[in-house]
Amino acid sequence: MRKEYSASYSPVDGVDDRDDTNLLDSNTETRPPKSRILRWSSWLSHGVLMSITMVFFVLWVRAPSIDDVVLYSPANEAIESIGIIRFNGTLGTPSIYRGSPSPEIDAVWDRISYDARPVRMTLEQLLRTGEKPSPVMARYPDEYGGGYMATVEVIHQLHCIDMLRRVSWGDHYSHHGDMEESPEEFRTHLDHCIEMLRQNLMCRGDVTMLTYDWVAGVKTPFPNFNIPHRCRNFEKVLDWVDEHRVFVPRSKMVRLEDNVDLSSPP
Repeated sequence: MRKEYSASYSPVDGVDDRDDTNLLDSNTETRPPKSRILRWSSWLSHGVLMSITMVFFVLWVRAPSIDDVVLYSPANEAIESIGIIRFNGTLGTPSIYRGSPSPEIDAVWDRISYDARPVRMTLEQLLRTGEKPSPVMARYPDEYGGGYMATVEVIHQLHCIDMLRRVSWGDHYSHHGDMEESPEEFRTHLDHCIEMLRQNLMCRGDVTMLTYDWVAGVKTPFPNFNIPHRCRNFEKVLDWVDEHRVFVPRSKMVRLEDNVDLSSPP
């Protein structure tokens, strides 16, 4: 038969109570009851689990959303918020960028949009943008510092707006800004600009709210375009571009030995 053992201690025959202490000290190890160990280990495990859960919760809360992720650009260092700026959209409001064609207006538009202002990207910077080096990519000759030819998107977008501005004045400007373009090529260029601006506006999806007002002499509510927007310091971006601009004569910007041609524009 299976022998039953009692969990309690029993006096040992022939040994009085005075010897019990010595016997326990020399031959046994004093431990808390097993139930107490289990109870404390359960609470400890629960505490560790709660701590881990809280850490992951805090990391999840603080993690940037997909809308907060900024794509890498060497020009990111030039990004500076200037806070909330109220646009001036009142019809007919004077602006240095609007008005009848003149050398002065052309000059202010050229300052922000002319010639794409090419800059340089190193191989490391190119890789950080998510692009991979390719033999079709234009690179500067070593005598001009090497690196990949690049430009900042906002300069291209402003070029497209200036192109639409010029076209809106009809025959005052030549039918095509680049004299090397045929009328058909110019039409393709113009449609490209319209499409790029459309994609950019839809991509950014400005949801700033416009309100409407009643205006004397107008039968329907008229939109109030004078609304606030969060803006960046464009002058700082432009300064960065001009500081990093690479000046290479067009005759020197030629295919290198390992370059190859795309069969059509990307």
